[in-house]
Amino acid sequence: MRKSLALMLASVVMMLGLAGCGSGESAVTATTIEIRKDGSVIHTIVEEFSEDYYDVEALGREIQDACDSYNATAGSGAVATGEVEVTDGVLTVQMTYQNASAYAGFNKQALFTGSVKDAYNAGYDLDVTLYSIQDDGEAIGKEDLLNMGEKHIVILREAVDVRVWNKVLYVSGDVVKTGDSRLVMVGGGNELSYIVFE
Repeated sequence: MRKSLALMLASVVMMLGLAGCGSGESAVTATTIEIRKDGSVIHTIVEEFSEDYYDVEALGREIQDACDSYNATAGSGAVATGEVEVTDGVLTVQMTYQNASAYAGFNKQALFTGSVKDAYNAGYDLDVTLYSIQDDGEAIGKEDLLNMGEKHIVILREAVDVRVWNKVLYVSGDVVKTGDSRLVMVGGGNELSYIVFE
């Protein structure tokens, strides 16, 4: 039975009693999902790591085996792993997914990317309150959101940093802005979180 990368790394974290959290173009310092304009998803995992307790080469092989197993059923190139590196006690793993569906399937985590119209057509409940990422924090509801049909949206259920390719406009209440207009921090994980961007 195939293991998801998230479960593998969770077991590493549990074994070591560690915690961790990332981003796209600048140096990644926390676990980050980057949504690219071509639909691909880059997942950079950053965790504290001690080689005294776990073998990084064995972890790399285990991740590669999981990718190979998933690709055997999902199709070649659905998921690929980059180097698994440890620098100054910090583990970094970069995964590339063909699209959000591949990410969701491999990690068994909710992830949708597309237009607001696409999300509505896919059956997502857009009866939510979102807040302007600007300082005014203006609130909008379902009708306002549906009127933004061509704007882009990310919907996920995971506490992680999220980088998108354009300026973030509105977010759900569990999402926090950063100094970068294209990067936000999702603090939830129990409910779906929403990010609307240009």
